[in-house]
Amino acid sequence: MGDNQQSLTAEQVKEYLIKNNDFFISHPDALEALNLNDSPEGTISLIQRQNQRLHGKNQQIHSQLESLIDNGHENTRLQGRVHQLCLKLMDATTLELLLPLLITELKHEFKADEVALRWFYAGDVQPNLPETDQNIIALHADAKDLRVFDKILSKQQPVCGRLSKAQKELLFAERSEKVQSVACIPLGHEPCAGLLAIASYDEDRFHADMGTDFLSFLGEVAMRVLRPYHDYGK
Repeated sequence: MGDNQQSLTAEQVKEYLIKNNDFFISHPDALEALNLNDSPEGTISLIQRQNQRLHGKNQQIHSQLESLIDNGHENTRLQGRVHQLCLKLMDATTLELLLPLLITELKHEFKADEVALRWFYAGDVQPNLPETDQNIIALHADAKDLRVFDKILSKQQPVCGRLSKAQKELLFAERSEKVQSVACIPLGHEPCAGLLAIASYDEDRFHADMGTDFLSFLGEVAMRVLRPYHDYGK
């Protein structure tokens, strides 16, 4: 006579025990049939395996908790630094003081290798920016060179990652080959009054998956402190 009963697979047994994790409590006789303590040489018992898995999960949860705590502490420190940066920028009473301060402070806060500011202007008269050894240049808003940034500027929000050769050359000139990753921050919109770029020689320093909330806030602050000296659109 043929056997019409289907054999249970190991996967089915596993799924059943997962759904009925009190099975061995309700059926202690089945538990007695299992070898949980004495295992063949070179193997581990179910209890040991379960303990190992629980230990591994506990370590993972502990690591995640430590990471959250560290991120919280770093965010608190970052907020403090942002607060101090804003106060310093607001205390600068002239453009001659403000522009170098903005660049040097950004280099310090972001541990950046390069910082560039491109100041956009309209009309036929180029603004008379103060002389400085910082990377600050005025560009006409309709300049052909700026077209390489059309996509970034159209987003009206910070963009992090790698730039094209033409983009890096426009921002960093002879040092463009060293630059590997950049955070680009448009200053305002409708119209955009400038572009702030924070760069690193490390290709992993600024990447597309980075959060940009802080950069957006930084762009708003920079635009507001620069606005009184900007005649764009007038």
